Amino acid sequence: MKYTHSTSYFSKIDNEEVTYSETFVNDLTGSDTVASAVVTCVDSNGTECNSLVGSVVVSSPTVTFKFTGGTAGETYQVKLVATSAAAYEYIHYITCEVFGSITLTTNVADMSANSYVRVDEANNYIRNKYGHSNIWDTLSLEGKKRVLIEAANDIEGYNYIGEKYYDNQSLQFPRDDHDIISGNCATPFTINSFSNSGFTSDTYGNEKSNSDYWKYGSVHITTGTPLHDIRTIETSNITTDVVTMFTDFTATPNANTSFIAFTPIDKFIKYAQFEQALYIIANNSSGTMDKYISTADKVKIDEVEIWFKKGASSSKKIALKAKKYLSRWIKRSRKLRRA
Repeated sequence: MKYTHSTSYFSKIDNEEVTYSETFVNDLTGSDTVASAVVTCVDSNGTECNSLVGSVVVSSPTVTFKFTGGTAGETYQVKLVATSAAAYEYIHYITCEVFGSITLTTNVADMSANSYVRVDEANNYIRNKYGHSNIWDTLSLEGKKRVLIEAANDIEGYNYIGEKYYDNQSLQFPRDDHDIISGNCATPFTINSFSNSGFTSDTYGNEKSNSDYWKYGSVHITTGTPLHDIRTIETSNITTDVVTMFTDFTATPNANTSFIAFTPIDKFIKYAQFEQALYIIANNSSGTMDKYISTADKVKIDEVEIWFKKGASSSKKIALKAKKYLSRWIKRSRKLRRA
């Protein structure tokens, strides 16, 4: 029996099934081959979890198995025992970390916001500008969300002109000069929409006369029902003055419901986040990026460790294109010299 002290590693989301392959090419000698293999699993407490692993396939010198399910936040140790045609046993241990799905929150001026852009916006920008042959398209949905959150965190570090609109908003934007409207909700009321004449303008050339001008902006309910709800706007109709949200309110607004509506974040701030996301991928990946982790401080991809701790930058640098897009908001430092 031979035991290798090197421990392999992979990670997964709790609701996904992962196929994992382990090679014994460095264990086998001569013409010996892997004849059979047994896979077992325990959690961090040593409790047997063999139901999570199965579908073992041997194709010497590689053994493949599937890992299904698992509890978010748990670390599992998989034991893989391969028996060779010459009756030798080789043991490998593999660590599997399981994480839950992360939520991408893009509500403007929300205390829980962690991104300026949604995944569909990033898809459109990157594909339209760089084409489909981009590594972005190889990422899983969880991977894309994680990279976008880290990119937003990276561009937060500048000293921007003005102040945050709300003291308790999580991101630097919107600033205190951001365009808003406020008022009471008007008919027709639904669980995810209402109207207000302030959403449109009859003035020729005014931006509010454009269809879906408010898309990706946000509504904050300030008084009445549903109090303190914050939702992102999906559509705005210039004929009916109705705005419709991506997700339902917790209750239907009424004539006594007051709101503040924030226009969408400036497109150049979004462009900066897109470019920073691509910069992170280009500078931190030695291979596929589709296993970014949802809640970890770091994730290991092959031999590369990428840190995601809040307040720390994974890239440590800002993409030049991102900085260019942000330049209009960044404060300029001045040097004072004695006469």
